[in-house]
Amino acid sequence: MPSLNQSKHVRALHRRKERRARGEFLVEGPRVLAELLRAGRPVTLVLYTEAAVAEPDGRRLLRELLASGIATEEVSDGELREHADTVTPQGWLATAPIPSWEWSRVDGARLLVLDSVRDPGNAGTLIRAADALGANAVVVLPGTADPWSPKVTRSAAGSSVRLPIFETEWRPFLERLEGSETEVWVAAADGDRLDRAVSPPPRVALVVGNEGEGVSEAIRDAADRVVAIPMRRKVESLNAAVAGAILMDRLFGG
Repeated sequence: MPSLNQSKHVRALHRRKERRARGEFLVEGPRVLAELLRAGRPVTLVLYTEAAVAEPDGRRLLRELLASGIATEEVSDGELREHADTVTPQGWLATAPIPSWEWSRVDGARLLVLDSVRDPGNAGTLIRAADALGANAVVVLPGTADPWSPKVTRSAAGSSVRLPIFETEWRPFLERLEGSETEVWVAAADGDRLDRAVSPPPRVALVVGNEGEGVSEAIRDAADRVVAIPMRRKVESLNAAVAGAILMDRLFGG
């Protein structure tokens, strides 16, 4: 059973302000937890239920946690629900430091930029797709869902741990691109139709915006090209995550 201080700490991480102040985030479910261990990243606390370690995979994960000296506490299903973000958690809940990356260590040839992508499911799915389709990093601009919220990390399904994620404002990011010969391509419904035979530039930052409003005017004005997915006339638009994944597949080359 977790101590009172441990319980307070876990519950505090449901709030963005506390995640930033403490430099930690919540990890729900065995998949992301196992990914943290595979990546050699630290884990500060793990709560698990009896059912979670009833199967071989769960027992193996617990043995790995114990061997690493990570603090673990068995809790009841009800206690886990009290601490988790989901109504039906998957038996595991952990806290871990938010991964940090240095720009100098990232080859930023293929970047995904999220501009005011407010829906956590879309933000997490785009991070996951970026990881799968060959992006070197994801840049999160103001107005986008917190990439370290439980909903986003669940949707990212472990990619948040593997793929560098940088949170910044547009102008500093644009200044960072200067001299790197990186083109900025913006996704918009009224952009140039991007077919499968496109020859993408060697260095490109793809900006995906909010479904309803698109990218901000300042970013669009700075773009080297505005692109869209060719679609049949009866379909007005695609979900931001779906559209972003299709464009990344065509631009990043898998």
